[in-house]
Amino acid sequence: MKKIKTFSVIWAALGFVAGSQVLAVDDSRVPVLVELFTSQGCSSCPPADKLLSTLAERFKTVTEVVVVSEHVDYWDYLGWKDRFSSRTFTERQHSYARAFRQNNVYTPEMVVDGAKGFVGTDTRAALDAITSRSSKPKLRLTLTAVPDSSNKSVTVTLANSGLELAKGEQLVVFLTQDNLSVPVRSGENSGRVLNHTGVVRCVKIFAREPVEKFSLPLPEIVNPGALKVVAFRQDTTSMAVTAIGVTTISLR
Repeated sequence: MKKIKTFSVIWAALGFVAGSQVLAVDDSRVPVLVELFTSQGCSSCPPADKLLSTLAERFKTVTEVVVVSEHVDYWDYLGWKDRFSSRTFTERQHSYARAFRQNNVYTPEMVVDGAKGFVGTDTRAALDAITSRSSKPKLRLTLTAVPDSSNKSVTVTLANSGLELAKGEQLVVFLTQDNLSVPVRSGENSGRVLNHTGVVRCVKIFAREPVEKFSLPLPEIVNPGALKVVAFRQDTTSMAVTAIGVTTISLR
C-alpha cells in the first residue's frame, strides 16, 4: 500500500431509447457504488484494478454493483504520468479522508457507497462492505444517454424529473469507460500492460439546482459497449451515497 501525504446508478426499467440502452436490473436488489482510487504509477494498484473488475460479477444475483475507477494525479511526478489522472479525483479522495478522519490519502483505496474506505486489494473488506451496504435502501435514478450524430457528445436525461438537491447534497455524474489497456513504459509498473474497468473520463457535479438534462463530451476512440453514465446523489459531509443510476451508451 502506497501512502502519500498531500496538502492541498443503477436502477431502471427494462427498455430501450434511441442511442441509449437502459440496463435491466432485478428490482429486489439494492445498488452499491464501488470507487477505486488508483494510479498507473503505483506498483500496488494493478491487483486492486483486477479485484474491481470482478466485483459486479460476484454479486450479480444479489446486488447491483457499480464500479468506477478514479485515477489520482499525485503519482504523475514519480516516473510515469497516468493519462487518465485528474486533480478532481485527488480532491474527491481528500473529501473521503476528511469524512473518514484519515490523516492521509493512499493508493489503492476502495470506497463503498461513500461510507467505508479500505485498502483496495482487501478482498474480504470489499465483500463485507458491499454486503453490508446492499441492505441500505437508495433512491433509484433512471437515466437515458443519447449521443449526437457525430458521437462527440451525449445528452443525458434524468427521468426523476427535476431532482431536487437539499443543502449539503450533490449529484455526481461520471462518464466511464471499460476495457482499457495501457502499456506503461516507466515508473514502478514499467514494462507492464495495465487493464482498467470503469475508468472515469468525464465528471460533472451539480449542487442545489434541479437536475433534468445535461451533456457530456465523449472520448474519441471507444470500443462498442464500453461507455456508461453513472449518476449518484451524495451527502457532501458524510459522503454517503443515497441515490444511484446508470445507463450504457450505444454509439451511432
